[in-house]
Amino acid sequence: MIRPEGILNFELKIEDYVPIPLKTMKKKDQKLTYRPEYDFSLIGIASHENDYRLSWAFNQKFDFYFIRVDNLEIKGAKNQVKQSFSVYNYEDESSKLMMDLISNRCEDGFLIEELKNIDFFLKISGGMPSGMLKKFLTDLKTIDVIITASLIDPNSLASKQKLIF
Repeated sequence: MIRPEGILNFELKIEDYVPIPLKTMKKKDQKLTYRPEYDFSLIGIASHENDYRLSWAFNQKFDFYFIRVDNLEIKGAKNQVKQSFSVYNYEDESSKLMMDLISNRCEDGFLIEELKNIDFFLKISGGMPSGMLKKFLTDLKTIDVIITASLIDPNSLASKQKLIF
């Protein structure tokens, strides 16, 4: 083989390879914190009627179609007793509006302990403009089975995580 002048020619064999130790990095612990977003409106409702009668009244007044879904089951923090709260659901696919009518009372306690005077919660997800929400609240108060209804800020509740399901 003819080699041009000035060009080095050499072969590298696997035996000639000398491993270079890599520097090890210090181990970093990273924490992942979960902070759920409470991007829903919450209305507290006081009523002496049963949950099925209240959902029927909503259906009659607003042409909704609330249906009974599986109960919300939570293990109580104080007494470790399983609590079961009734839930009715309505979804409007055209406006992407979802409502849950949740009972605040069961035989073993309350869903939201700090609001014992509230019988039901209406959780509205999917974005209802504030003007429309105020009009809806006003119309809600005209239903004869409802004693009172008021807007509640979910972020102000100590046990707000119970409303995420």
